[in-house]
Amino acid sequence: MPSQGPARSLQHALRLDLVRSEKASVHLTTFVVAAVSTILVTRAYLALTGYPQIGGDSGLHVAHVLPGGLLMLVGLTLGFSYIGPGPRPIAALLGGIGFGLFIDEVGKFVTADNDYFFEPAAAIMYVVFAGLVVGAHAWRRYRPLTDEEKVANAAHVLVDGLAGRLTDTRRQEVLRTLDALGDVRGARPLHELLSQVEPRTPTVPQRLERLWHRVWGLFDRLAGSRFAAPVLGVLFVVQAVGAALVTIGLWRSGSSYAITLSGVLTGTAASLVFVALGLRRWRTHDRHSALGWFQRSALTSLLLTQVFLFAASQFAAVAGLAVDLALLGLVGNGRARALADRDR
Repeated sequence: MPSQGPARSLQHALRLDLVRSEKASVHLTTFVVAAVSTILVTRAYLALTGYPQIGGDSGLHVAHVLPGGLLMLVGLTLGFSYIGPGPRPIAALLGGIGFGLFIDEVGKFVTADNDYFFEPAAAIMYVVFAGLVVGAHAWRRYRPLTDEEKVANAAHVLVDGLAGRLTDTRRQEVLRTLDALGDVRGARPLHELLSQVEPRTPTVPQRLERLWHRVWGLFDRLAGSRFAAPVLGVLFVVQAVGAALVTIGLWRSGSSYAITLSGVLTGTAASLVFVALGLRRWRTHDRHSALGWFQRSALTSLLLTQVFLFAASQFAAVAGLAVDLALLGLVGNGRARALADRDR
């Protein structure tokens, strides 16, 4: 119909032809871990040194949001200035440190009196990082790369190879991917070119990327071992006991934490219900469905329970965050294995 012509033209004009990176979740994990670690180190240092101000009594105050912005600028500049995937690990690391310094002062941005100690600031920071983690998790699970995007990623890696910046481990990994793609357009020519590339010793950024591969490899091996179920059980017990202890502490502290207490109780109750449903599925040998319920439990804790915990006890919430990330890593790899076994 003629009326659909302008609408289709507008849709085509607004569409962003973006090719997704297969390493996006790895780089985002580096970014989040660097940012959270920076916040914890910064706050610990300031508490131990009595919150000194750069500039002293001169009337100047150099807030650490400024070096944070400069580090984010450096990370962006690396991405703008160099081609190929080589600079991305170090850009993710520097950008994460810079963003941690930036968002650590969010209390000053949202209060009229520039209150660095604004209590809800911790919850704001937590929501931002939880959103990033969950977004990356959903991206990996629900939107796998197409064959064409895999070929495009291999071509991106070839850039490093032609410049003499490609390690043999990475080259072999991409060659296996291209072998599996078979006759997909561009796969065979790229395979031939990559086979002729001379590998080199890993650089510091590539070693950083390999570190994350080892972490995910550990989760994958653990998910496929006979210790997977006991480890999951221990993590869920630690999660529930930790929330219970914080709840008791909040209840004893008085009514000022009534909203936080309600949030922690609601999140913990929902997580336990999901665990119970998962155990029920596990007993019927429906492992994929069981792991799905376990995943919902971990996400509920991450997005609800820990948010309220952060408002009351940052250290307890950080510990809960570590447990939830371990659960998501283990459950995610377990689901991938269960799905592969089911499709065979």
